[in-house]
Amino acid sequence: MWSFDEENKNESPSENGGTGENNNGYGGDNYGYNGNNPYGGGYNNPYGSSNGGNKNNNNNKKSGLIPALLLCAVVVLGTLLIGYTLGGGKIALGGYGAQTTTTDSAGTTVSDTSTYQMDTTTEQKETTAATTVTAPAVTGAISSATEGKIESVAEKCLNASVLIKVTTSTGSGSGSGVIYTKDGYILTNYHVVGDDAQSVTVTLFSGEELPAKYIYGDESLDVSVIKIEKDDCSPVEICEDGLNYGEQIIVVGNALGNGFTLTSGYVSAPEREVTFSNTYETMTLVQIDAAVNNGNSGGGLFNTAGQLVGIVNAKLSGTTSAGASIDNIGFAIPMSTVLRCVNDLREYGYVTGVARLGVQVQNYIELGGYKYSGVNVIAAVTEGGSAQLAGLKAGDIIYAINGQTVDTFSTLKKMLTAYSVGDTVEFTVYRPNENAGKTSNLNFYLRNCEELKVTLTFVEFNPNA
Repeated sequence: MWSFDEENKNESPSENGGTGENNNGYGGDNYGYNGNNPYGGGYNNPYGSSNGGNKNNNNNKKSGLIPALLLCAVVVLGTLLIGYTLGGGKIALGGYGAQTTTTDSAGTTVSDTSTYQMDTTTEQKETTAATTVTAPAVTGAISSATEGKIESVAEKCLNASVLIKVTTSTGSGSGSGVIYTKDGYILTNYHVVGDDAQSVTVTLFSGEELPAKYIYGDESLDVSVIKIEKDDCSPVEICEDGLNYGEQIIVVGNALGNGFTLTSGYVSAPEREVTFSNTYETMTLVQIDAAVNNGNSGGGLFNTAGQLVGIVNAKLSGTTSAGASIDNIGFAIPMSTVLRCVNDLREYGYVTGVARLGVQVQNYIELGGYKYSGVNVIAAVTEGGSAQLAGLKAGDIIYAINGQTVDTFSTLKKMLTAYSVGDTVEFTVYRPNENAGKTSNLNFYLRNCEELKVTLTFVEFNPNA
């Protein structure tokens, strides 16, 4: 068993204000999206989410790393107010919502360079669906793209695109979307329009402005569906084929909130694994070299036939720790992911096949008025979920999965993304006995915990039930 010393103790328990919000973890997938949380506090993920934390926790600090994976949603008030919470708070960069990140040696992983705080005032909801309204299924066609003049399909792409303005309880912002049905159903990012949206306004390429309503979405996959009341829209044709290296693509969106903007480029990598820093979600995205800016979030990635092949959601920007500049690295959610998300939400009310643990997690132990950080404690267990069926209980400390130590909450979340429903893993947990709660000393508490090996098989269950 590991041990903790007094340096982990926070001397100001009143500042932490209790246990914070704890919410069901979702099980897998966010980062500095051009948007919100696949993914930290205020985000749903397959792992089990955790709020309630230690504002003085320095365990996750990283320093000297400058690159930024920008959220592609323009924020009006200089903070990220589009429903995407980042590390328990809001981050602003140059007046636009952004997430501070760094890259690994391959330039594909981003991680937080500021202290990660598990405490938050935003409720974490892994998947949110309207109770009485559903959206049409999304269907795809075979690609008809050929290398050619962009202007020949530009109008087709623009007519299917929309500008989005959103107001939440904390502010307002803007993004983009793509119409996929004649009667006004629109695809966008969850971090652009989530279930916290109070008002949504859509502007068509014709200049017509219409109110819109949120239908449902999945925060971890960063996909939402909204709707306008209009029965003669110009819907996009959707291509379900995968993309290839070097394939020419088009991006349409509300760049910097200035209105309809079209850029073009090529597929740099059809499948790039990216981890978002503040939410610790990992997604497989399409990497492109076309110009992507804040406000492009939720906008379309099109092929040269004007068919929708992805939804733009992120941009990597800044410099590496070695001082090298980062240019022309944008990302989009592939249509295979979008199709899966929307169609599962329509049929089941949640995204299927995800290895949800079904627990609420906090990253500290509170003893005698002090909070000791650096642990992952199960605060609550969802009835019928994977953890409950395996015998995990509230109070258990998650120490390892398949022998790999779970040292931080971000590690826990990232590890869970490797599994799917049906996979079986071994959890190592420490379960306190009745004497553990009689002390304010962490080492004594841990000595009064029993080490258990728990075999857990991930099961399918509705996190919203």
